[in-house]
Amino acid sequence: MKNMKKILTLSALVLATSFAFGQDDAASKHVRFGLMVSPSVNWLKSGEKIIEKNGSAMRFGGGLGLEFRLTNVAVFATGLMINTSGGKVKYRNDLSGNPSSSYIAFFYDKENDEIAEFQPAYDAYTGTSTGSTRYDACLINERKYSITYVTLPLTLKLRTKEIGALTYFGMFGINSSFRVAAKATDEVQRLSTSTGTWQAPETISKSDVKKDVALFNEALNMGLGVEWNLSGSTSLVIGANYLLGFTNVVKNNSDYLQKFTEGGPGYGAPLKQSLKSNSIGLTIGVLF
Repeated sequence: MKNMKKILTLSALVLATSFAFGQDDAASKHVRFGLMVSPSVNWLKSGEKIIEKNGSAMRFGGGLGLEFRLTNVAVFATGLMINTSGGKVKYRNDLSGNPSSSYIAFFYDKENDEIAEFQPAYDAYTGTSTGSTRYDACLINERKYSITYVTLPLTLKLRTKEIGALTYFGMFGINSSFRVAAKATDEVQRLSTSTGTWQAPETISKSDVKKDVALFNEALNMGLGVEWNLSGSTSLVIGANYLLGFTNVVKNNSDYLQKFTEGGPGYGAPLKQSLKSNSIGLTIGVLF
């Protein structure tokens, strides 16, 4: 009896294996996978008057693509991508000295060579410290973000019939991204504690601002493209995509950037910030 069970179990495994590897080409095309690379041009749109767009930045991504055929026309496309996003922004500082004028500053930790969270014992308005001289107050003029995400695209792809060796498609969906790293390159002016004036502009590169960037980012994904059949179910895919972000890339109230008012007290308030990501990208890949 035990031998019979073993024989039946082995037979079932053999049949299942034969079925899995014995599908015809038409059935195997129901699921396709491949490798993708995606260079893109990225920029940030601000929802706050004191922050404005200041140009775009080239970024790069890549990863795995996965497609499930729903009908002869419709395909559900997903995958797992690692990509970088970001852009450049400019802060509209007003140093005229009017009572209503304001500017943006942060504290720089000289010991650890990084941006620091707000130090309540440090008075950036007067340039004095009640404790350590570890921190410098820095007026921020410009910032370039470089944010690394793990992205899960969820899109519907609508394809034409094969025309020669080419198939054309349009796609629409959502990109859900999880932030794993964030760096910033800033143009700043340090505050001189001896004169109380802002010094000449300088650059602080690759500061870790991950804590000031939102953990999740959502964007609409719209695109057009073409597939060139190479052999069997293997195709070269080339597409152009526009990503329209609809969630805030950064935290609503910054843990680092402080807004100071000339006629106000000698301490700042967390900067209210709203940045939405946008990009135009080129996707190149091979699907099997």
